[in-house]
Amino acid sequence: MLEPRPTQAVRAQGQETEQVLQTAGSPDPEGPPEARAEASAGGPPLGAAATRPTMSRQDVYVRPMQAGKPLPSGPLARFSTWLKYTLSSELQRREWSVDEQLVHAPAMSRPNTVAVVSPKGGVGKTTISFVLGNLLAEKLRLRVVALDANPDFGTLSALAPDDLRSMRSLADLLADSSQIESPAELNPYVARLSTGLHLLGAPAHAEVMAQMTPGLYGRLLEFLERFYEVVILDLGTGITDPLAQFAVDRADQTVVITTPEWVTAAGVLGALRYLQLEQGTLVLNQAPSGRHAGNREVIEANFRRHAVGASGTIPYDDRLRMMLDTGTYSLAALRLATRVPVKELGAAIAFNFV
Repeated sequence: MLEPRPTQAVRAQGQETEQVLQTAGSPDPEGPPEARAEASAGGPPLGAAATRPTMSRQDVYVRPMQAGKPLPSGPLARFSTWLKYTLSSELQRREWSVDEQLVHAPAMSRPNTVAVVSPKGGVGKTTISFVLGNLLAEKLRLRVVALDANPDFGTLSALAPDDLRSMRSLADLLADSSQIESPAELNPYVARLSTGLHLLGAPAHAEVMAQMTPGLYGRLLEFLERFYEVVILDLGTGITDPLAQFAVDRADQTVVITTPEWVTAAGVLGALRYLQLEQGTLVLNQAPSGRHAGNREVIEANFRRHAVGASGTIPYDDRLRMMLDTGTYSLAALRLATRVPVKELGAAIAFNFV
C-alpha cells in the first residue's frame, strides 16, 4: 500500500523546518545585539527561549516585604532595631535567636523517632513529650504524633482537651492498621490538637497493655511512619526493661529527663551505663530558681561523658502545670522563662533530625 504523498503546504513547511535546523546557533548578523552576544559565546541551545526563566517577585518588589508591607530600612529603622535589642533582656534576645533558628531548621529526609526516657518517675517525661510535640507541630509545621508507651496507665492522652480526646488506643489502631490507607482514617484513633500535634493513648486496661511487646511496638512504628514525619515515644519509668531498650535502640534521638536535685540526677546518671546512646539530649526539668538551683554545670558535664548533651533547663512553672491539668496548653501563653527553654529544646531536636 502506497503512503499518501505530502501536500505542497506540508512540503513547504518541511523545507522551512530544515532551514531553521541548519541555521540554529548561527544568528543573523543583522539581528539584535543580544543575539550577536549569545552567538559569540557559542549561542544558546535549540529551544532555550522556551525555557527562559520567567519574571520573579524580586523583579517587581525590589524592597524586602513582610506581611504585605515593605520592611523598614534606613538609618531610623536601623537605630530603632538597635535600641530595641539593647533595651531587651537577655532572655528576650535568646527567644529571638531561637525563633530564627527554628525558621531555618533543616528539612528531614525520612521519618524520625524520638524516645523520651528516664529511670526515675515524676520527672516530667509526659510533660516534655507533650510540649516538644506541640512545638514541632506548631512552629515547624511537621506531622507529629506522640504516643503513650508507658505500660503503667500512662496519662499522655489525658492532656488533650476533653472534646478532642479519643476513646480508642494504640492497641485498637494496631489491630485495625491493615484496614487504614489514608491519614483521614487515623482521626478516630488520635486526639488532634489545634497545634497540629496528634496524641495516641495507651490502652485503658492493664492486661491489654501488658500484651504490647516490643515486636508489636515495632509494627506500630512502621505503620505510623507512613503518615507522620516525627513519632515521639513517651516511655514509662525505667530504662532496662525490654520496651525501653527497644525504644532507645529504635529511636533516632533519645531525650533523657531528670530534675536538678543530686539524688535524682545521680540515679539517672548511673542508669545511663545501660544505654548505648548515639544521640542523646538532656533536659533538666522542674528546676527551682535562685540559690536552690544547684550546680547545673556539674550535672551537665557528667551527662556529657555518656554521650548526652545538655539542651537546657526548664524551670518549675505552676502556670504550665495548670495548663496541662485543664487541657488549655498554649506555648505563647507560657512565661518567657519557660517558653525560651522549651523552644531551645525543640531547636536542639530539630537540628539533629536526619
